[in-house]
Amino acid sequence: MTNIPKEQLRKMELGRPADFSFKKLTKIQAIGLENARYTRVGGVPDKGPEKRFLTKSLWLNNNKLKSTKNLNLLVDAAIEYPAELGWIDFSFNFISHIDESLLKFPNLRILYFHGNCFNDLNEVFKLRPLKGLRSVTFHGNPIANHPRYRSYVVSVLPQIVNLDFTPVVKTEKLFAVPPEVVKKFQEEKLKRQSTSQKLP
Repeated sequence: MTNIPKEQLRKMELGRPADFSFKKLTKIQAIGLENARYTRVGGVPDKGPEKRFLTKSLWLNNNKLKSTKNLNLLVDAAIEYPAELGWIDFSFNFISHIDESLLKFPNLRILYFHGNCFNDLNEVFKLRPLKGLRSVTFHGNPIANHPRYRSYVVSVLPQIVNLDFTPVVKTEKLFAVPPEVVKKFQEEKLKRQSTSQKLP
C-alpha cells in the first residue's frame, strides 16, 4: 500500500467508480476525466492532489472494446493511485484477448468479463499472476460453453472465491485438474526452466 493520506484513502474506499461505460469506446486510451459518466452513480469520484479520481473502481462496460491493451494509459491518466485499483468492469464488450497491461495492477480483486467474445480458455491463464483476484466473470462468452469451463477456471485461478457470481465451493477445488490445465502447467514449468538455464 502506498502512503495515502487517511482522508483520501477514506474517499477511495467509499467513493464512486470512475464510470466510462456506454461511451462507444473501440480502444482503451487516456481520455479526459470530463468524459466520465455521473448519472448512473449520482456523480463522479472526488479528485486528489493530481486532479485525478480517488477511486479503486473503473467501469468500462458496454463499449466496443476488443482488448485490454493500453489499460495502464487510461488508469494512469484517470486514477490518483493506479496501484490501488481493485475492480474493473469490462462486461458487454467484444474482448477476446487479455493484454499484459492488465497485470500492472496487482491489487485487482474483481474483474468482470461477462458478455464478451473469449473463445480460448488459455486467455484465463494469463490472469494467474493476479494473486489478489477474488471474483471473476466469464459467463456469456464462448468459453463458458466448454464442458470443463468451470473446473478449468477454478484450477487455473485457485485464488478466486467467486466465479460468475457463484461461490467456488471447497469440493470444486478437489476435482481432478482438467487435462488442458495440466498441459498448460507443464508448458509453464518448462518455460521457467528454460529461462533459468539461460541466465548467467
